[in-house]
Amino acid sequence: MISDDPEARHALPPTPGRRENLPVVSVIAANVDRLWAVAERARARGPLPRTDIAFVRDTLPAALESFPRIKPPKTIHHPGGFTVSGAPVGTFLSSALLLAGQKALGRRFAGHPFYENVERDLALGVMRSHFHHGYPKGTHCCVQCTLAVYPVLEAGAIRFFDCAPLSEQVRQIIGRRQWRFARAVNAAMVRWSVGDGR
Repeated sequence: MISDDPEARHALPPTPGRRENLPVVSVIAANVDRLWAVAERARARGPLPRTDIAFVRDTLPAALESFPRIKPPKTIHHPGGFTVSGAPVGTFLSSALLLAGQKALGRRFAGHPFYENVERDLALGVMRSHFHHGYPKGTHCCVQCTLAVYPVLEAGAIRFFDCAPLSEQVRQIIGRRQWRFARAVNAAMVRWSVGDGR
């Protein structure tokens, strides 16, 4: 679990040097529909087909080499029946990449540097929300990003966290309408994240 000690942040490896944002919106658009589909299959039981594994292992890292230091689309239409705009787009993409990467490559992504970078970046974002802003452990910067992160915690796809208790805590926050979930929340997004009976 995320430690209360701010020094615990030093347990994470350093992030790669920041790169200039690249105009790869069209590259993401060309792969995002399949990424969503593979990530959803990754959340289900059973292995991924070989074509999905090759897509995750080879195609996505080549197409999105600089992720998350890229320029994502301003808006995405998620197959869960909702639209995401602004900064949460990157979090939803990170979530899908980690879910797909873990299922295709195994725990810790078989040491694949692309997925390790995505994992590290998302972990640092969640830790920053807790240590710098005082948000509840396991939540991210906002409702949308927290809903994007929950499936990753549920899958245990961030090695730096004790994901099981964190995911349960986040699920309770959502279900009890605590923190920012006390306000109206997109029902389709909640169903996709925690309410589909998985």
